[in-house]
Amino acid sequence: MRGARAAGVPHRPPGPTGSPVTVHEEPLAGGNTGVVVRVGDTVRRQAGPWTPAVHALLDHLETVGFDGAPRALGTDELGREVASYVEGVAGTLGPQPLAPEFQTIEACRAIGAWVRAFHDAQAGFAPDPALPWRVVPGRALRPGEVVVHHDVGTYNTVLRPDGSFAVIDFDFASPGAPVEDLAYVLWSWTPLWGESAAVRREMGAVTMADRLHKFAAVLDGYAADADLRAQVPDAVLQCMTDHSRTVEELAAQGDPAFVRMVADGHAEHPLRDAEWFASRRELFAAAIAPSGVRGSE
Repeated sequence: MRGARAAGVPHRPPGPTGSPVTVHEEPLAGGNTGVVVRVGDTVRRQAGPWTPAVHALLDHLETVGFDGAPRALGTDELGREVASYVEGVAGTLGPQPLAPEFQTIEACRAIGAWVRAFHDAQAGFAPDPALPWRVVPGRALRPGEVVVHHDVGTYNTVLRPDGSFAVIDFDFASPGAPVEDLAYVLWSWTPLWGESAAVRREMGAVTMADRLHKFAAVLDGYAADADLRAQVPDAVLQCMTDHSRTVEELAAQGDPAFVRMVADGHAEHPLRDAEWFASRRELFAAAIAPSGVRGSE
């Protein structure tokens, strides 16, 4: 989640479930929702009731040959989730600047293509309704739905040595409409942030023309049709308000990471972003129409 990165650049097996924890553990920087460590070629982090549902999804992706996600490797003797480590350069959340490789039009097109491949790879996958997700109960997929990652931010993306992207941290995955993933990508990668200082700090001098080009590139990478493009503006606004509500709900449940985030204003930031985007909605909608336009702030 924006402001809630569970860092870890989870790719190769550590051994069977329940295998002993090795001596050396390297803390991975960037996480706000728990301690994440690297152990050899694996990443270990706190498991939760949602972990079996997430691992079932990751197992399916591995079975069909989708290599843009970590492999689920069970749990260790401490009950921690074990995932494979993905080699490469991880994107960042801030306040440090985002690497230039994540800020290009080509990167936005590539992450749109990743989302499409992730959704397509789910063909034949049927989530077990008895397994809960992190923020919603388990249920079957409805017509047209997929399991949505819900957190494909730059900070959960790894640029691998071969130049391709992989995405990590599936903790907030759950059933939903495909446009929900696109909405979050657009929010994070364009970026659709109302705070100019944050944009300058993390991405430098980003003009409105830059944002419009990136916005369109994500959808081009996904090969979005006209019907899907028409859903995008509403989906972006819904994504922002849902994000704010989720942060507040998890804080109300006593999750210390989210209590801290609410205190730091992270439930308010998405609402300000929504106000910023709403006032420019038609400009972005035009940018993804067949005769897309480019403008200035």
